[in-house]
Amino acid sequence: MTDGYSFPSDPEGQTAFVRALAEADIAGLALGEGFKAPPLTGEALAAADALDFPILLTARSVPFVTLARLVADANGGQDSLRASQVLRLYNILRRSQARGEGDRLLDDCATELRADLNVLELRHGRELLPSRSSIPDPLREAVLARVAEQRGQLSAFNRIKDGDVSALLVPVGSSDSAALLVRTNPEQSAPDLLLAQHTATIAEFEVERRAARAARARARAAGLVRNMLDRTIAPEAAVVQLTALGLGEGPWQVTAWKDGPASVDNDPSTSTLVDALAYVPWPHLYAYVDDTHLVTVMQAQYQQGLELEKPRAKHGASQPFAAVSRFADAVREARWALESAIQGGVSSAVYGSHGSYFMPSTVAEGQFAVQRLLGALIAYDDEHDSELIRSLEVYFEANRSWQEGARRLGIHKQTLVYRLHKVEELTGTDLRDFGVQAELYLALRTLRLLTPDRD
Repeated sequence: MTDGYSFPSDPEGQTAFVRALAEADIAGLALGEGFKAPPLTGEALAAADALDFPILLTARSVPFVTLARLVADANGGQDSLRASQVLRLYNILRRSQARGEGDRLLDDCATELRADLNVLELRHGRELLPSRSSIPDPLREAVLARVAEQRGQLSAFNRIKDGDVSALLVPVGSSDSAALLVRTNPEQSAPDLLLAQHTATIAEFEVERRAARAARARARAAGLVRNMLDRTIAPEAAVVQLTALGLGEGPWQVTAWKDGPASVDNDPSTSTLVDALAYVPWPHLYAYVDDTHLVTVMQAQYQQGLELEKPRAKHGASQPFAAVSRFADAVREARWALESAIQGGVSSAVYGSHGSYFMPSTVAEGQFAVQRLLGALIAYDDEHDSELIRSLEVYFEANRSWQEGARRLGIHKQTLVYRLHKVEELTGTDLRDFGVQAELYLALRTLRLLTPDRD
């Protein structure tokens, strides 16, 4: 019996599914009405008829346990034993949810099946649920290779050999993103397909429960980050929330990075690093703020954070800080260090320890440089509500093209000419001088680091 969660949708897949069940001496297939199973195709029905394989449709009002008990009462021997095992598996799930013992769920199921069980996500082969058994690297690679062969769409059952060990790979859920790996010793019989299918369904419940809990925790963490940045939460309350999230009372360290080639469609949630954060064992706060990914960890875990996935993205890290009131400053330090890493061509930088050849190495140095080079322009903009700073930025962004710069600003070319003459007048410089251009350009970059929300 199956509740239909893994039932294929295409005729070929359904036909193969029916044949696999018949070859495994399964008594029949009962699809629950109103569940997620796709409609049964004519090809699958024809294959079932040819194999004399029963396919039943049960009303939604009929509880699954009732069916299991009916089968157990109507049959003896192996069938009765199997039905009893199915009941025990679901009792394991019920107990784990009632007692909050999700970490033991897979191992308790493994004891019932007398097999080693692991649940893997199928993108990188990471384990989604705790398990007492470890997966040999060759077997993990074989699993990922099988997924690649099937283009990410696993069939209902997949046999994989690892030396003398027979492994069964069963999809978990309907999104083709995870699978249950079942292994038995050479002395034991091959994994029972029906029990493996039910165990995969049970694993799906736990995976989804953990995913929902992680999503709620991430949302709370992102909210806490924004509240600390805006200083809309009292430090004492922030420490309470940090402690509840497993981050203790400090000191902490902030790491910043921006999306590299691993992101998809400019969606920050598809970043390789963001994906990897779902599987790290150490507590952390993650938030995406102003086009920058921010992760806050305990100081002792900072190095682990940098080594995560060995990513292409460059990193910048703040100095350790022990007071929540310094969080916004730490974020600014991490951004500053990230810019230093980018300018210096290194993979990571720590604020105050790594510097670019061309950028100030600290916030204080940056503030001094901005005031010296751009102070007169900032003051003029504030007093006259003008846009000299913005006009100069766009001029550089447009590769010093008057025409393109004016178009981006939505003004006449002569207006931009006038504004840049005003820049020269207030700064006492000549924009035709390449050295002046370089200084002003880096000063503008520094200003953005100091004031990312500046209009």
